[in-house]
Amino acid sequence: MNLPSLLGPSGAKGLLARAGTAVAAALVLLPSSAALAAQVYAESASVKVQPSAAPKTASRIELAAAMNEFEAFQVVVHADAGSLSGVRATASELAGPGGAVIPASAIHLYREAYLNVTQPSGTIGKAGTWPDGLIPEVDEVDGQPRSAFPFNVPAGESRAVWVDVLVPAATAPGAYRGTVRIEGTGVSSVIDLSLTVHDFQLPSTPSLSTAFLAFSGNICQAHTHSSECGSEAKAADLLGKYERLALDHRITLPNLFVVRGKKNDWSAFDSAFGPLLDGTAATRLQGARMTSAQYTWQRDQPTFGDFAAHFRERGWFERLFDYTADEPPYGSKWEDIPGRADQAKAADPSLRTLVTTNIESATDHGLVDRLDTLVPIVNDLDGPSGAHQGDQRPRYDGFLASAPGKRLWTYQSCMSHGCSFGGGEAGQSWPSYMVDVPGVRNRLMQWADFKERVTGELYYETAGAYPQDAWSDQRMFDGNGDGTLFYPGTPSLIGGTSDVPLPSIRLKLIREGIEDFEYLTLVSQLGDPGFAQKVASQVLPNLYSADQSDPSVLESARKQLAARIEELRKGSSSQAAAPGAPAPLAKASTTQPPAPAQDGSSAPSSPSSPASGKGGGCGGGSTVPGAPLAALGPLAAAALAVRWRLRRSA
Repeated sequence: MNLPSLLGPSGAKGLLARAGTAVAAALVLLPSSAALAAQVYAESASVKVQPSAAPKTASRIELAAAMNEFEAFQVVVHADAGSLSGVRATASELAGPGGAVIPASAIHLYREAYLNVTQPSGTIGKAGTWPDGLIPEVDEVDGQPRSAFPFNVPAGESRAVWVDVLVPAATAPGAYRGTVRIEGTGVSSVIDLSLTVHDFQLPSTPSLSTAFLAFSGNICQAHTHSSECGSEAKAADLLGKYERLALDHRITLPNLFVVRGKKNDWSAFDSAFGPLLDGTAATRLQGARMTSAQYTWQRDQPTFGDFAAHFRERGWFERLFDYTADEPPYGSKWEDIPGRADQAKAADPSLRTLVTTNIESATDHGLVDRLDTLVPIVNDLDGPSGAHQGDQRPRYDGFLASAPGKRLWTYQSCMSHGCSFGGGEAGQSWPSYMVDVPGVRNRLMQWADFKERVTGELYYETAGAYPQDAWSDQRMFDGNGDGTLFYPGTPSLIGGTSDVPLPSIRLKLIREGIEDFEYLTLVSQLGDPGFAQKVASQVLPNLYSADQSDPSVLESARKQLAARIEELRKGSSSQAAAPGAPAPLAKASTTQPPAPAQDGSSAPSSPSSPASGKGGGCGGGSTVPGAPLAALGPLAAAALAVRWRLRRSA
């Protein structure tokens, strides 16, 4: 029984009147006897809260973010003696200096949904019940109320609320304060939120190019039970929602161009996809635009030429690429690549060709001059043994210097956990986007991107599990969540009246990783690339040491990077002229030498080829193809999807 109930209405009013405003507020927040059966605490966004999580005592959380940056945390509700019902969360506005306010509308709340993992992801996962899907109170795309709340918490278990804060671009720097309140039958609690807004801003369009593919047929099937969504217009509308949500998580889905442009008539295409390419779409990050665009239509010369010409006319050409081949010799044949590359170049000599392979394989097959973008698997950029032992980045300097427009990207695959048909490297820990690994590990890929001085990241699929029920089964290539970062939000599941994509926790953590990348990049651009590389090397000493679970290392690194950015922006001559080493980070290993500077100042060298390494990805070391769905075209993708399902049932 709370104090007002104990005293009765009159006694409570009298006491509150005499106690004053401050004491009155404190009394109102005293828990009832029913609330004592629950414990509510704040948790880092990088910690995955399973139902069995033991309660903590953190009643407040301190965050820091730049202007135009998202920052997230969790509020965990643990039921002690009995179950809790009707649990809801609400967030206040955040009050800052001089009357500045971050409105409550900038804060999005989600109920975390759970995935029952019965088979761990390869050698790195763990069976159990894992949080992943995020059901919003109000969805991020259409802005409709959905069914996040209320929810129940069984006795002895924990449930988590994800809290996303977007710091508006025009926010004044300084300290902001607010609360997140949890109410329900058996629980009443408040978490205090402190947010420090840094005196710098992140760009809406990240400096890291991304190409996270999405197979439109899977998306349409999950939402409309038709692989084409019923019509071209309906497909474009739904896929546009996915692209907008992706852009607000700082990634690009480059291959959703279902509307076909025709010679001298690109109006329908421009209407559907122009705003996403121009940065005028209705995204929460104002001005966010696609960082890549994949040629996805038939490979005939007139169509190639029309596509390239229109992209030139609209100013989009620099982001255009031809996915010339995937993971040869498994996803594509080596002998097919020269003809495909020449075909693209005949349409436009500057049209970039891209192949997922490493420098050794490209050199051995005489393809270096024909390819503009090499995309080696992250495992081939830094390994503990074999042909790619140690940092391999210097081997790409000669390729990058050989002609203007050459680019180096990277990607991760089932090789990070061990593919269902072999090829994994047990005991090693590259970054991974799997559900059943610690949240920190989901966030470290972009630290690897920065360390290796790549300018882009590719991921083969983001809706791969949609042919099955993604809410209950995301197992592909022996990994839980391999190739799936979104969930289909249908009204029957989440309420409201429209279909929308929903984010996973992993998508949120990838966004956090890209924002970390921007901090590192800002330090470099402002004149201290050595400091940025040292911090990155402390967080991720080598690319195969990503088996971290404690977020304190990341949090400490971000503080150091933010402080350095603000020092450099203020023009501190002593700091800029003689940058010091970053302070040691908690629990960081120092077994790997610092990587080369982010400015690419290491001397160019010719690619060496002591031995051709594995082709990379899911095909590496295997005789079974593992090509990305969306890179192969609709018919091939459908056939491959069938093979996947047959393989899984074998």
